[in-house]
Amino acid sequence: RGEYLQTIRHSGGHLLNLINDILDLSKIESGKLQPELVECSPHQVISETISMLRVKALEKSLKLEYRWATRVPVSVTTDASRLRQLMMNLIGNAIKFTKTGGIAVVASVENSGDDGSPALLHIDVIDTGVGIPKDKLNEIFEPFVQADTSVTRRFGGTGLGLAISQRFAEMLG
Repeated sequence: RGEYLQTIRHSGGHLLNLINDILDLSKIESGKLQPELVECSPHQVISETISMLRVKALEKSLKLEYRWATRVPVSVTTDASRLRQLMMNLIGNAIKFTKTGGIAVVASVENSGDDGSPALLHIDVIDTGVGIPKDKLNEIFEPFVQADTSVTRRFGGTGLGLAISQRFAEMLG
């Protein structure tokens, strides 16, 4: 009986994620989703995201770490919840598609803004996973598309995470 309940819970969670992803994508594409830009700590947003995903990584015996490649600004102006969701998608994908090794999240700030231009926060997710064939790099950012048909069968997913992440990244600059 417990096995059935676990299957129902897992399926319900998957369905809820799918519905939320579809709603987010439709809001973005209709122009109804506007970022809520506020001052927030990039260190806190990144460390909270890593903390939430660390259990998934440990379940697969993967190393999950993050580091700053440049000085850390005390705060940045961004939509913290969308940044967190974007990182959850990217780091979650890295965990899903990595069998051995690990994932490194490397953050940096480009251009200090001293010349009047805004500083940009860069977050790279680097993993030892299966990789993406070069001829599929443009396709994977389309909704409901994955690198190949076996991806859904082997790893699961809807093909919405990268489409949403790309739109959030564009929306946040």
